[in-house]
Amino acid sequence: MAQAHPVLLVLLLFLSTAISSSKRIQPKFSAIFYFGDSVLDTGNNNHLPTVAVANHVPYGRDFPGKKPTGRFSNGRLIPDLLNEKLQLKEFSPPFLDTRLSSNDMVTGVNFASAGSGLDDQTSQLSNTLPMSKQVDLFKDYLLRLRNIVGDKEASRIIASSLIFISSGTNDFSHYYRSSKKRKMDIGDYQDIVLRMVQVYVKELYDLGGRHFCLAGLPPFGCTPIQITLSRDPDRACVDEQNWDAQVYNSKLQKLLTTLQGSLHGSRIVYLDAYRALMEILENPAKYGNVFC
Repeated sequence: MAQAHPVLLVLLLFLSTAISSSKRIQPKFSAIFYFGDSVLDTGNNNHLPTVAVANHVPYGRDFPGKKPTGRFSNGRLIPDLLNEKLQLKEFSPPFLDTRLSSNDMVTGVNFASAGSGLDDQTSQLSNTLPMSKQVDLFKDYLLRLRNIVGDKEASRIIASSLIFISSGTNDFSHYYRSSKKRKMDIGDYQDIVLRMVQVYVKELYDLGGRHFCLAGLPPFGCTPIQITLSRDPDRACVDEQNWDAQVYNSKLQKLLTTLQGSLHGSRIVYLDAYRALMEILENPAKYGNVFC
């Protein structure tokens, strides 16, 4: 089995801490469902007419079998690592894969789509699956699951599963280079995206989900594309965008607290992806990244 990349291990550590923070023992989930973008997409985009695909080299060179699978990574992603850590299965299968087995269906599948966002307009640019479509696919999944295990068992599986959501980075990356920036303040757009978060969490709750983990925005001002577009000759992180990400994350945490209070029986935790990735960026050698 290929070794996990140190960067993913750090994120997995933060995730494991988040989902077990209020319990002495690690929670046991019957299944895990993933919604979001390229951070989580394990191959759904392979089945879409989009250029946002990772089914070619050099992707997958450290994945078991050394073949590209549609994961935007040299190896496994967080969904694969978390599934293995919680002893569900070795990988996280994409829902659009026609080879899904009954066991795959029962223990959770992946709806994430690289290039997508919470805002439908973000996905229109790349012809990927926005969060709204991912939730619709989850409804299709529920019908198939009920046919496999029956209504009662299907409801039990969903209620005892973990729903993991990591989305929003593409929304704001597109905001900075689109006409939206001229039409509305970043704070107003943050509030629009947060309302979408509220809608989708509530919809997934109404479909039976009770355990949620939502990742905050990473320091996207440090991504290569944002640095390149800033035209900074020193190629430094775009501090203004990183600050915007932190403001959004603060708002998101408050929203999640409110949501948990209003959704009876729910447990919603926040994953601090920003802090995890900044730790890696500020201490690269500590995590095996040595720059020439």
